Amino acid sequence: MFSRRSFLVSTVAFAAAGTCTAWAGTPSAADRVPLDRNVRASRIAWLDAHTCDLSSIDLEDDDFGDLSAFEEAVGDARIVMLGEQTHGDGTSLLAKGRLTRFLHEEMDFDVLAFESGLYDMRKVWERMRAGESARKAVRRGLSPNWSRSEEMKSLIEYVGERAQRRRPLELAGFDCRFSASASRDRMVDDLVAFLAERDIDTDSVPDWDRFRRTLEKIADGSINWRPSEQEERLVTSTIESLTERLPGPEEEEAAFWRQLLNSTKALAQLRARSEPQSPSPADLNLLDATMADNLIWLAREAYPERKIIVWGATSRNLRNSQLIDPSREVTTMGHLAWQALGESIYSVGFLAYAGRRLVVDEPREIDPPPSDSLEGLWGATEDENAFLDLRRMPEGGEWLQAPVPSRLVSGDDPVKADWTKVLDGVVFLRSMEPTTFDD
Repeated sequence: MFSRRSFLVSTVAFAAAGTCTAWAGTPSAADRVPLDRNVRASRIAWLDAHTCDLSSIDLEDDDFGDLSAFEEAVGDARIVMLGEQTHGDGTSLLAKGRLTRFLHEEMDFDVLAFESGLYDMRKVWERMRAGESARKAVRRGLSPNWSRSEEMKSLIEYVGERAQRRRPLELAGFDCRFSASASRDRMVDDLVAFLAERDIDTDSVPDWDRFRRTLEKIADGSINWRPSEQEERLVTSTIESLTERLPGPEEEEAAFWRQLLNSTKALAQLRARSEPQSPSPADLNLLDATMADNLIWLAREAYPERKIIVWGATSRNLRNSQLIDPSREVTTMGHLAWQALGESIYSVGFLAYAGRRLVVDEPREIDPPPSDSLEGLWGATEDENAFLDLRRMPEGGEWLQAPVPSRLVSGDDPVKADWTKVLDGVVFLRSMEPTTFDD
């Protein structure tokens, strides 16, 4: 049986490492000296004039007239990253769902890549295309914080309804970690079958049985099991040997398994050296670098001519994290992807003004924001839900290029940054409601 508490506790441990950890750089008392009254009023007036109202965050609402500014902002980008402050933000999931439908139907995006297992999401899509119900299929691979969220139900059904059409919204994953039962149930058997089809006899692989047992434990997904140094070396050497024997990248199936094996090699290294409750900066860097490598592979090799929606945490999608926290030694997945793919990426953060969000397994009130923070200023406008393009700043918005406090990267204390160098756009949500799970 699914346990919200056991899942969410593991999520805020290593399974979501780097997305839920606190950021340094919280404004000090000296930083909280109030803005001059006239300066604050001018910033509120600027936001009131230059943000674009979102009339709906309902996926079923296909009157997309309110998204013209979002469309113009995305422009010819072929990768749109949709973040979230925390995985407990139900209203953000609804808003992201409607933007996903718009990007699919109006802007020709046709791949939806989740921060979930590379292998797991491939199996989800295979099952969906084979006719399995969307809600059942996603539970085999999509991380439970999304697959079991009631706020995701409409989007999942939308993807399922279109799975058999001429231009579906194909599902993919870019996480090196295994996210649900698909990997536990099928991954190793699928690997053996693939190798057999390429005339690679596992009997010829040194210590295959032990390699298989170790790989099965890695695929099981338990954050509490750690391979020994000897097991980690075995996984590394065996994967390196296998990938040398695979056909070239021109063969699609071989290209997938080469990417998955290399991703799993990194995961084995991560498991062997990390502490699940307190991963080191080196651990987080390896995790983000491997995710970035998977995402870049999706963009350049798996779907080179297609447009991709990336669904994950803002703190993983963002770039230039050192502008938020100079002491932070982690280079995010989004930054590495940006270095490789540049302005073909448009990254959107989501910002809550008030309401509640789910923290571990309990709804928690969102503290009132500082009055001079981005959400505090935006909350003083008439906007309910709105969008702001940070990439093409309207005249008078230069103040956003100075460090401005905001909670964009988490649901807790605000941190200061030049957000125009961290994200490309922001969606403001006046009232947040927590994610709700089915049981």
